Amino acid sequence: MRRRWTVGGAEWAFAANWSAKAEYLYYDLGSLSHLMTDPNFPSIFNAKADFTGHIARLGVNYRF
Repeated sequence: MRRRWTVGGAEWAFAANWSAKAEYLYYDLGSLSHLMTDPNFPSIFNAKADFTGHIARLGVNYRF
């Protein structure tokens, strides 16, 4: 089984109460496979799904 992980981003203060942030997330939650059969057709096959993705976020924050 693979290790699950995520990587992230950063935030920068550009004025007294303001900051900007940029974040890029790549996640890898592993994969899942299952041996399948079809009763109408004599065959056996392996179905597999990888659970990975990408998320990008940009933001501006104001602190009161």
